[in-house]
Amino acid sequence: MIHAAADILALLKRVYATGNSYFDEQRNYCHRIPDTFTAAERQALADAGLLPNTFVSMPHDEAIARLQSAAAAVDLQRAAGAFVASLGSAGLQWLTVLPATALGLAMPAHTALPMSSHATGITCRICFHSDGSEDRTMRSYFRQLQGAGWGSSEGPLAGVLALEDSLGSDSAAWPQPTDRDIWVFHQVLDLLRGLPPDARYSKARSALKDAKLLASNNQYRCETLLEALALIGVMATAERPGMFTQFTSAVDRDQRPNTRVEVPGPLAWWRSSDGLNEALVTRLFGHLRRPASEPVALKAVKAARPKTAAPPARPKAVGGPVAAGDVYAVRYREDLWGAAYCHEVCTDARGITRGRMEYLDIVSPTPPTAEQVQRLNFRDRTDGKRWEGWFAGLDKTPGVKRIAAQVAAPAHDQPVPERIPFGQAKELTHLASWNFPELQEKGFG
Repeated sequence: MIHAAADILALLKRVYATGNSYFDEQRNYCHRIPDTFTAAERQALADAGLLPNTFVSMPHDEAIARLQSAAAAVDLQRAAGAFVASLGSAGLQWLTVLPATALGLAMPAHTALPMSSHATGITCRICFHSDGSEDRTMRSYFRQLQGAGWGSSEGPLAGVLALEDSLGSDSAAWPQPTDRDIWVFHQVLDLLRGLPPDARYSKARSALKDAKLLASNNQYRCETLLEALALIGVMATAERPGMFTQFTSAVDRDQRPNTRVEVPGPLAWWRSSDGLNEALVTRLFGHLRRPASEPVALKAVKAARPKTAAPPARPKAVGGPVAAGDVYAVRYREDLWGAAYCHEVCTDARGITRGRMEYLDIVSPTPPTAEQVQRLNFRDRTDGKRWEGWFAGLDKTPGVKRIAAQVAAPAHDQPVPERIPFGQAKELTHLASWNFPELQEKGFG
């Protein structure tokens, strides 16, 4: 499996950050490498085999055949061991191998059938395959970051990439779970067995997070693990089984009990009263015997923070509480900055202070200075209409820094908008694309 070191993951985090995405002429979902990257950093991505915008696409039948072939080549015992190792000692990407294998082994040969007659693209109602391309590097990055992307709702191509990346390395080098990993896995199973009657996935997710068993313990990570256990069939229902029991079509997995349920089937339908598929637990994980006592957790080694060739540009901040006449530098993305003007300030009954903000007409690869913003006009939305917003958190939001005070408001030929939305200062970053269409251009900056 392509496994990125911490310094490479840090580079990919910068690439796949909000603000770098755009669609090319072929409608591929691309990401700019920021102009702040050095030649050495770009070469490091190439040497790691993780260049962004490395697109791959497959016809429906080829994707199915390659997924089936890759799954057949997987040693289930090693895959189960890697799955358990991902709970603690190994990278999160190893969580993906077992679910992708289950999907591939269960997947029948079939003709592509559209999910909906109203869809603009073709998504197969049997397997979720779509006719678009996938950025192989982005898929690898998010597998390592989140443990997701085994080919369920993303379609068989994601499963192909997960398995072929895994099988590209010596399977003998796949991670073996430590005694601590195995103990944690059995604790997770016991937790699920002991849930209150009729508890749904959200209760299971909360209980798992509260137990603090996983090395990476957040709500998304807990939900991903539960989805994986459900897809393979450990958490399933008689009517909606997992893949090691019986293949379930995409259209069936896409159904939900109600609109409030976000996870796919089988997890969407599982209740604690359904229990666990104990026979499947024994079949897949029976060789991983629970230690007699709790093993000591390995002391986590804090990785050194990767250094960049040059520190990121920072605005020269001005201290003090937010006030009318302030100008804030706003980081739209790593290599592009703008500015917003504060017309007035108000504090509501709950004590939340907001500034009425409007974008100034500047985009720059470096933070704007107090001198630059003195003579700027406002930038309206692309439809020519004036736009403002009330924003909280101006004095404590990363990427939003006050750089000037007591600046006279530029003149404007339109009145203040009648309706002014409320939001958080972090929203100044992504809302700017409505005023600055160049933020979506590939080569800008």
